[in-house]
Amino acid sequence: MRHFLFALVGAIVVFMWGFTAWAALGIYDFAFPTTTNEVAILDVLGANLTEDGAYMLPSMPVGYGTETTDPAKQAEFASFETRLSNGPVALVMYHKSGMQPTEPMELARGFGIEFVSAIMLTCILSTVTGGMGRKAFVGFTIALFSATACYGVMGNFMHLPLPFVMAFWFDAIVAWTLCSVVIAAMQTRYCKNYDAGSAAANS
Repeated sequence: MRHFLFALVGAIVVFMWGFTAWAALGIYDFAFPTTTNEVAILDVLGANLTEDGAYMLPSMPVGYGTETTDPAKQAEFASFETRLSNGPVALVMYHKSGMQPTEPMELARGFGIEFVSAIMLTCILSTVTGGMGRKAFVGFTIALFSATACYGVMGNFMHLPLPFVMAFWFDAIVAWTLCSVVIAAMQTRYCKNYDAGSAAANS
């Protein structure tokens, strides 16, 4: 039961950090540049995309990367390579029906994901022997590894803009390091109280 309590407090810390990062500190301001032609761009997307999804443009042709003697396929592959190298290139995250800003259910789902993640982190840190500092360091290492492995790899292969990757990378490291510190402090205090209680009972 205590794992759920520790995870709940940790998830609240992560959630509050997220609010601070977006609303107060504005660390994502440089990650999302704006355009003066967004209405025209959205009109073009709405006229050409019918389903929600992640669209990589130009799109990779079916069978690309395999040997073929079909002249039509060879021309299609060559056209794709030319358009890809000359640009522009875009990764479009498309939601045709739109969305509401800071929708309550979106916030609830986000907190739920953070809570489940905090439970897993709590379970890992509970296996770490030593004091609060050692547990917090292990939590920081997990945060650094996870953020780098996720956003670093994705940013490289998807050619995402560096400010975009760095903002998410930094946000994740700070959030889950703070969560680790809080969980480590609660676990350490619980262990001290438990040991003290056991010693008193046996005396």
